[in-house]
Amino acid sequence: MYNILLTDDEQIVVDSLSFIIDKNFPEQARIFKASSGAEAVSICRADKIDIIFMDINMPGLNGLEAVGEIKQFNPSCVIIILSAFDRFQYAQEALALGAYRYLTKPVNRNLVVQTVRNAMALIDSVQGKIAGDIEIKEKLSFVSSIVESDFIYSSIFSADDGRDRRSYLDYFKISEESFYYMCIEVPCVTSSARYDLYMTIRDIISSKTNSITGPFMLNRIAVYVPFEKTDDAEDFKARQQDCVRAIFSQLAMKISSRIKIGVSSVFTDLSETVAAYNEAVLSVQNAPDSGGIFFMTNNREKKVEKNDGIAFQISEPQGENAGVLAVRQEQRLLSRIMAGDISGTRNQASLWLSAIEEISGSMDEIRSAVFRVLVNARDAASEVNESYSEKASFNNTFSKLAACNSIDELQTYTFPQFTECAAVIYESHNQKENPVIVKVKQFIESHLSEDLSLEKAASVVNVNPFYLSKLFKDETGGNFVDFVTALRLEKAREFLRSEKYSIKEISHETGYSDQNYFSKIFRRKYGMTPTEYRNAFLVNNGGKRNEK
Repeated sequence: MYNILLTDDEQIVVDSLSFIIDKNFPEQARIFKASSGAEAVSICRADKIDIIFMDINMPGLNGLEAVGEIKQFNPSCVIIILSAFDRFQYAQEALALGAYRYLTKPVNRNLVVQTVRNAMALIDSVQGKIAGDIEIKEKLSFVSSIVESDFIYSSIFSADDGRDRRSYLDYFKISEESFYYMCIEVPCVTSSARYDLYMTIRDIISSKTNSITGPFMLNRIAVYVPFEKTDDAEDFKARQQDCVRAIFSQLAMKISSRIKIGVSSVFTDLSETVAAYNEAVLSVQNAPDSGGIFFMTNNREKKVEKNDGIAFQISEPQGENAGVLAVRQEQRLLSRIMAGDISGTRNQASLWLSAIEEISGSMDEIRSAVFRVLVNARDAASEVNESYSEKASFNNTFSKLAACNSIDELQTYTFPQFTECAAVIYESHNQKENPVIVKVKQFIESHLSEDLSLEKAASVVNVNPFYLSKLFKDETGGNFVDFVTALRLEKAREFLRSEKYSIKEISHETGYSDQNYFSKIFRRKYGMTPTEYRNAFLVNNGGKRNEK
């Protein structure tokens, strides 16, 4: 429905235009009428008008003056000027104001119809472009959030050399060589408010720094912050702290003053993202329970500062050497688990637990650290063996950890689980093929006749398309589409070795709705058409049918 305003001080002109539009555009147009420029402006302010027929010579505010005012608050409306005078000056001024057409009275009926039709098409075109731009922005935002999550997961759970992570940074146009991690802990995250809360946090972070923000993991969010490090240690430390303080202030004002932020030291090697993340996690555990920031730096002072009227505490590590050692021990433990090193996992778990015991002030802090590493270990095992995620349930984990009142009890409960995760990963590493790819191939084989896409396959194995595409290329050496095509054509050859199905039926069964296209790619692959292949096979096999 298009809102059309007819403006003329001659009622007969308004009635004539209204009759022509109603007759030629039934149920497409809603007609508004005005007898003066001032009345037209008033109507346009009250309703969203799409098309305006405007007479120039009217008492009071004339047509051109009215157009100029309307265009200020409704620049997208289509203006059609009506005038009894065919004067170049009027036409030139009208077009300069953004008028679409300049028509002289009396106006031919066919010209009115064609002009309205063209104006409607113009409106549809503009609105379609706006809708398309919005859709593209939404899709890009969605894709970017997926890639951000992929980067965070790979950088905090995978101990590789960092080369793959550089491709992610190139995608986000991040060129800084240095970086640090923030771990943001939000109190009382409810499932109903989770999405809105996450978007608020993400918007605040992106407004302060060009970072990569991960998804919620329990009640925490990991953030990779690129950083331009200088030779002046005090300078880059001050810049880092100013940035984090600004983020904390915004989060405290908009969400909760009890938010905690743990900040790692600055790193320069992408292979150390796991260590940076673990420092941030260790830091957030040491942040004040009432809310605040804990920096992993060499400065051990503790102070209270105010920023934008929000009081928050900035704590520095007491005995940083022990804290850093605990982080390194935790990194080595996770590395042993992800490497599938069963014996190394048990030995490293003992060293890590001793380091945690040394820096922690209570059993609650130790239990929290144990739970965090257990989550990471189980996630790593579940990633390579999906069936393990069902076995690795957290139903009783909290109660069992709470029942552990000593380091020995914690060791008895957790060490078998750490080694079990390492064993699952070890078995996966020794399989011939990644279980995710195995499941995708099984899905493709059982759905060859359907419309197959990378997105649909990714949803089956609960990963995003970007990650599956990369994994598929790494595991098979080819891309997803080429694999599907090759499998379909091989299946088609099996069908063609029998006369049981027609070429059209085979085309449909192998996922090709267009028989001509099927024949074309079959010939490109095998050098002959499907019919030629069938005839050649039957001749070579004595004309016997092969029903297999």
